Amino acid sequence: FRPLDEGAGLLEARGLATARGGILGRAGSSPVGSDIDLGVRRGRVLAVTGPNGVGKSTLGLTLAGLLRPASGTLHATPDLAGSAGDAPIRWTSRQLAARIGTVFQDPGHQFVARSVREELAAGPHALGLDDADARVEDLLDAFGLRHLADANPFTLSGGEQRRLAIGAVVASRPPVVVLDEPTSGQDRATWQAVVDLLGAMADAGTALVVVTHDRDLVRALDADEVVLAADGVRPVPPAGADQPRTTTEVPR
Repeated sequence: FRPLDEGAGLLEARGLATARGGILGRAGSSPVGSDIDLGVRRGRVLAVTGPNGVGKSTLGLTLAGLLRPASGTLHATPDLAGSAGDAPIRWTSRQLAARIGTVFQDPGHQFVARSVREELAAGPHALGLDDADARVEDLLDAFGLRHLADANPFTLSGGEQRRLAIGAVVASRPPVVVLDEPTSGQDRATWQAVVDLLGAMADAGTALVVVTHDRDLVRALDADEVVLAADGVRPVPPAGADQPRTTTEVPR
């Protein structure tokens, strides 16, 4: 990766190992990645790619502060942590929501409201944001959900649910957003709408971590990349880059 600019780093992982189920050595845990060094930086997109089953979603959830690292370290810098401490896994739900938003692979796992409009408003209202209603109106249009504003989230199509899940997280405007397969189930028009919004967020300074198989998304967002793999590490320069970025393949 490019070296972290002074003050730009928000999350830093060093020698990070991840495991499904929490901590290595506990019943039900399964190691899926180790020796991961990366930085999540303000205004940049980090794409987590690789084949199925190598722990992409597990890494995303660990970076999001929702799974405990199996070993190594994941630190939030003072710019992100403030007074919350440097370990996201120890933050309260309110501290986490204000700092790192997560869009799950299955959008239905995060819905909490009875309508699309209420779902978009839930995060801003929980954080006491004064402009919650204005944010909701903007997101209804940005994600093509205006005609579904009063619908129950669980009655939406898969693609509509995914756009709603993204909108519900970005409504609170956390400095870091982790998204698992954000373009899944989209047609060309809605794919472009998602990409445009994510690009605008990065341009405005949000740090994005995108777990994805979508190579067009990686290219469109000019993302840095960490590639989880089962068989070693190699640098992969992105096409057309003046300076090659290091793409790290992390053994399973």
